[in-house]
Amino acid sequence: MSNQAPVCESRREFLKLSGLMGAGLLVGVSLYSAKGAALTAGSAAVEINAFICIHTDGSATLYAKNPEMGQGVRTALPMILAEELDLPWQRIKVRQAPLDDRLGRQVAGGSTAIKTNYDALRKAGAAAKAVLVEAAARRWRVPAAQCVAKAGTIACAGKVLHYGEVAAAAAKLELPVSPRLKNPADFTIIGKSTGDVDVGSIVTGQPLFGLDQHIDGMVYATVIKPEVFNAKVISFDGREAKRIAGVIDVMKISAMPNPTVLVDGVAVVATDIWSAFKAAKLVTVKWQKPPAYIKTMQQMRSLLAAASDSGEVLRADGDVDAAFAQAGSEHVLEAVYRVPFVPHTQMEPINFIADVKAGSIRLLGPTQLPGPARAQASQISGIAEENIQVEFTRGGGGFGRRLYNECANEAVYLSQKLQRPVQVVWNREADFRGSYFRPAGHYKLKASLDGKTITAFEVQSSTTSRDLYARRDKTPHRTEAFPDQQPAGMVPNFRLSYKALLTNIPQGALRTPGVNATTFAYQCFLDELAEKARMDPIDFHLQLIGTENRDLAYRDHGGPSYNTAKLRGVIELVRRESAWDSPPPAGRRRGFAGQMVFGVYMAQVAEVSVDKNRLRIHRVTCAVDCGRVINPSGAHAQVQGGITDAVSAALYEAITLDDGRLVEQNFDRYSKLRMQDSPPVDIHFVSSDAHPQGLGEPSYPVLFPALCNAIYAASGKRIRELPIKRHGFTV
Repeated sequence: MSNQAPVCESRREFLKLSGLMGAGLLVGVSLYSAKGAALTAGSAAVEINAFICIHTDGSATLYAKNPEMGQGVRTALPMILAEELDLPWQRIKVRQAPLDDRLGRQVAGGSTAIKTNYDALRKAGAAAKAVLVEAAARRWRVPAAQCVAKAGTIACAGKVLHYGEVAAAAAKLELPVSPRLKNPADFTIIGKSTGDVDVGSIVTGQPLFGLDQHIDGMVYATVIKPEVFNAKVISFDGREAKRIAGVIDVMKISAMPNPTVLVDGVAVVATDIWSAFKAAKLVTVKWQKPPAYIKTMQQMRSLLAAASDSGEVLRADGDVDAAFAQAGSEHVLEAVYRVPFVPHTQMEPINFIADVKAGSIRLLGPTQLPGPARAQASQISGIAEENIQVEFTRGGGGFGRRLYNECANEAVYLSQKLQRPVQVVWNREADFRGSYFRPAGHYKLKASLDGKTITAFEVQSSTTSRDLYARRDKTPHRTEAFPDQQPAGMVPNFRLSYKALLTNIPQGALRTPGVNATTFAYQCFLDELAEKARMDPIDFHLQLIGTENRDLAYRDHGGPSYNTAKLRGVIELVRRESAWDSPPPAGRRRGFAGQMVFGVYMAQVAEVSVDKNRLRIHRVTCAVDCGRVINPSGAHAQVQGGITDAVSAALYEAITLDDGRLVEQNFDRYSKLRMQDSPPVDIHFVSSDAHPQGLGEPSYPVLFPALCNAIYAASGKRIRELPIKRHGFTV
């Protein structure tokens, strides 16, 4: 099986190939070039990013390229296609495309799907409509300009055809290089709330998720993970486990040099997963702890604190030291903020299927990075990537956890040894012990004020870098410290330094990785500075931003720049919608935070009350400028979901260690937000015609400082280390 089939030389050749689909028109548009390219049902032309199949009854099947983890891309991306195709949404079915190099990047991560595919998908839909119109015009022997396409039909001088009636003829025509796009004022699908395409299947229990999948002849495996991260297997005894009915084998999985590919473990293989789970409890394993492993979180805090004093300077504007000296100690404020390791705790357990045969592999399961899953399967098996097929299912939550494919790698490892298909499923204890945690961090902040103006701002930071842990050949600060993050560029004297620590604890991406930690520290510290300046926090932020409409450089995710007027706009909007300038109800106080996150302008106000350390979150008001909103219902769900997730993390979530062993290994010892404690979320989108941005992550980091600033306003207690429960508050 090749992942690099040649582009069809002509539409006539394409028509022959598309016979595999039955009667109909299948259209693709190149992601990286203006040329149109034909494709078949089983494969796509080079750099294809969209599929449109027009059936003879006039309906269409649209193929979604990106993995769906609940972020709504299987609905939103086809909506863009359908809009330009001008076909009613009710006439469309959506199918998941498998991994194919010709589709470009197939990724669920970084809130990138909408903003990176919007233009190409519009062109794909418009190009398909153009050849359909041309085919109708030729049948009627009139100029195409006299024909009008609308709602899946083409009309001219009283004559009407639906798309299916001209599909075969259209398939013989060349796709236009630069198709005419709709005027956004004429949009009928984009901007209208549309239900998730999978909702019906989810509520009726259809097999959408990885755990639902099955291959004939498949066996099941679970993997015993070390209690101390990255420990090595010395020996194991599986004799008692093998006495359990259905158990096939107990075997070691050996680590690879990059710990994100494979770590040591012991696999129990059985005819069903419950027998494997039962037998795994009877396996005894002797582990060799890694050298210099982290024993306690207090040790981790001390290491990070020491490292923060000797970091590399990443940005230095003006003369920070001179500004501090000139200000005098009475006008200088210092604080230390800390964040803990946080696991993803997605609801669907980690799982994947591999079927390794002589010279080929089939992979099937939930992943956010199907491309690296294929590459790592090749690395483990020795089978060429072009002979590895990857099909990805809907995932029951990801949040960055399924950016790592070690479960798929274990399935490949076991399937190759057993010579039969294997589904690996981790139980919840394995999920915790095999997790990739949001890096722990230490942020030492210092700033000086001249009256109400910040004259200098310094950040000395240290984290356990996920790039360093994964042995990536990249600068370790890339995912942890951000030289252009607000208030950089707004203060004349600014300095940021950073040092990474390598530990045995796995680190990974968790919803706005890195930014969720720095936003908590920076925005809470700005609230402290506002208090020292005796200013309203929102007024203080607006003064810092300034009244000019400026584009500030931003070389990190969401760049290359961000606009101060848009940031000011969401701050003023949340001020109005939260009734910030009116006294809150008796006993309540409010806290604010706002900044650009991943290209989205986000401001939030949390309203809370504190009674004898009992915290109640009454409401979170959120203002968002994300450009054009594709699917309002999906957009609201993403913003609300991010805020709810952040409330849980802020209140409860952190791991602890006992001699290197993870204390929290299931939900009986790891708290999550309960439904009855989830606050109402009031969301307001700025109406915009700007290029759309992604929404899976931006609301998450801003909640942390908004909530902690509100708690300070209500209780007088500053939260400088998460989670909030450590400070005596209950919910």
